[in-house]
Amino acid sequence: MSSSTQPGDHGRIVGGIVLIGLGLFFFATQIFDFGDMMDRLWPFFVIIPGLAFVAGALGSKASAGLMVPGSIVTGTGAILLYQNISGNWESWAYMWTLYPVFLGLAFMFMAARSDNDRIGQRGRGFVAWGLIGLVGLGALFELVIWGDFGSLTNIVLPLLMIGVGVYLLLRRGTLPMLMNDEKPKMSGPSADITPNLKRKIDEALKEEDQTV
Repeated sequence: MSSSTQPGDHGRIVGGIVLIGLGLFFFATQIFDFGDMMDRLWPFFVIIPGLAFVAGALGSKASAGLMVPGSIVTGTGAILLYQNISGNWESWAYMWTLYPVFLGLAFMFMAARSDNDRIGQRGRGFVAWGLIGLVGLGALFELVIWGDFGSLTNIVLPLLMIGVGVYLLLRRGTLPMLMNDEKPKMSGPSADITPNLKRKIDEALKEEDQTV
């Protein structure tokens, strides 16, 4: 009996996680008096389904593609949470540039699971250009168009820190190797030498030594 997760099981896993998370959330609202907290934390109704997709993507390699909707939905919920708490809804003017970043991170995850560097390069490109657009448009709107120079430390500096952190993660060789559960394959000339061929080579070398 195979213990691997079948493709049809991924939908049930994701749906189960979503229902459990939402059920616990509704149950908590009946017990505790959240008051105004509900007005601030409603974006978790978006974040929880996104995290369910992320959890599904962490299963078998066949489910790695779930990281695409997972990263986009979770990222959208995180943006909404920030905007709802800060009241900075105008930030949509430049926050949309995070969507290439979300997609690029998903591509990088898929590349690490499938050992497909082509997808990984595409993902790194999405992340790099998305962060450049985020910092550029963020500075343009917050400092120039809206003239809120106080945002220099409140928004631009954290964005720069995030950009540097993502750059460190994008450096080749820094992705977690846990995402690839296959043993490394041999490469190079030695990988093509079979035991039979090696025996013939040894016999030929012995005959050559005897003739000399």
